[in-house]
Amino acid sequence: MEAAAVDLHLHSSHSDGSDAPATVAERAAALGLRAIALTDHDTQSGVQEAADAAARLGLEFVPAVEVSCGLDTLEVHVLAYGVPPGDTPLETLLARMREVRSGRAREILAKLAANGIRIDFDDSVSAVTRMHLATALAEQGFVNVPQEAFDRYLNPGRPAWVPKENLPIAEGIEAIHASGGVAVIAHPALHKRLRAHLDILLGFPFDGLEAYHISHAASTTQELLDIAASKDLLVTGGSDCHGTIKRRSPEMGKVLTPYACYENLMERLARR
Repeated sequence: MEAAAVDLHLHSSHSDGSDAPATVAERAAALGLRAIALTDHDTQSGVQEAADAAARLGLEFVPAVEVSCGLDTLEVHVLAYGVPPGDTPLETLLARMREVRSGRAREILAKLAANGIRIDFDDSVSAVTRMHLATALAEQGFVNVPQEAFDRYLNPGRPAWVPKENLPIAEGIEAIHASGGVAVIAHPALHKRLRAHLDILLGFPFDGLEAYHISHAASTTQELLDIAASKDLLVTGGSDCHGTIKRRSPEMGKVLTPYACYENLMERLARR
């Protein structure tokens, strides 16, 4: 592990990862990372635990969250950096989104029940994801592993599929900026459709883009670095690690984002 590497895209059990926030920080420290961000989906409930663990371990840390947005039918994830948990316009927005997530989970549970599958589910989870339901299906013996639950029940075209309602991009960015944070396009080359819309996305007032990501080839990363430089955008990056919960899950430490990206991010935040 390079001494100057950081990982600014990590998930915990507070959204759809396998590890507690403190464990995420511990794994990062063991790998020799210098700075991290916990970017759970639509919730900051794990941020303080991760921050406390990072401080104890000597890791630098920036509060963050991955916000589920959309452009028409295209799902676009926005990484919000520099907004601490608390009473902010972003948290107000996230609370509304979590309620929408809970409603979607109830619809999925109803569809599962209509197919003869009734599961016990802890609805106190901060941000309910399909992964929580898939894990419950595996733990209660309806499938062997969570991925099988997606393949058989939860993916598009399967019996319990329910589309996700995403937030308009402009509304998400506005809330992030009003809360003192910066907004970054997550994994802009994750798939061909997202990459094809990058020029349109850059018409929104984003502050940066995630050039380093497990799904980006080296040539793609360089292309994104060039775009960021030409538009004076911040560059971030990370593994998008979810721990061991997903099949073919990205591994922490496999994406080496330069420490300079973290430095530039923190400098930009200090000026907001």
